[in-house]
Amino acid sequence: MNHNTLSRAGFYIALYGVVAILLWIGFFKYHPDEAAAIQGIVASSPLMSWLYSIASVNQVSAAIGTAEIVVGLLVAAYPISKKAGLVGGALASVIFLTTSTFLLTTPGVLHVSSLSGDTLAFPSLFGGFLAKDLVLLGASLAITGASWKAVSEEASAKHDHLIAESA
Repeated sequence: MNHNTLSRAGFYIALYGVVAILLWIGFFKYHPDEAAAIQGIVASSPLMSWLYSIASVNQVSAAIGTAEIVVGLLVAAYPISKKAGLVGGALASVIFLTTSTFLLTTPGVLHVSSLSGDTLAFPSLFGGFLAKDLVLLGASLAITGASWKAVSEEASAKHDHLIAESA
C-alpha cells in the first residue's frame, strides 16, 4: 500500500464516518427522548437558544435532525457530485463548529478538582462526548477542501476545453 492509497482510504473513512454520524444522530432527533436530551444544550447556546422562542422542543429537535440528514446526504453524494460534496462539507463544518461551541456554553462540561491543592479542570463524560465534534469539524473541513479543489479543477478543465474548441 502506498501513501496515496492510504490517504484515499483515510479520506473516505472520514467522509463516510461524518455521513454515518449525521444520519444516525439526525434520525434520532425525531425521538422525544433525544429532543428532551438536547434541550439544555440548545437552551444554553447563545447561537441556538432563540429557536425555542419560535418552536417547541420537539419541533426544534426535528428541524435540527432534518438539517443533519440533508447535510449527511449531500456529503454522501461526494463520489458522484463534487458540488454536492462541497455544499455538504461546508454545511457539516458549520454544524460541527456550532456544536463545538457547546464545549464553552454548556454547564457541566468541565469538572474542576483541587484535591491536591492545584486546580485542575478536566472534561466530564458529557464534555468528552462533545469533544468528538472537534474531530468531526476537522473531517468536514477536509471534505470541503477536497470538494472545492475537485470543483475548481472541473471548472478549469471545462474552461480550457471551451477555449481549445473556439480556437
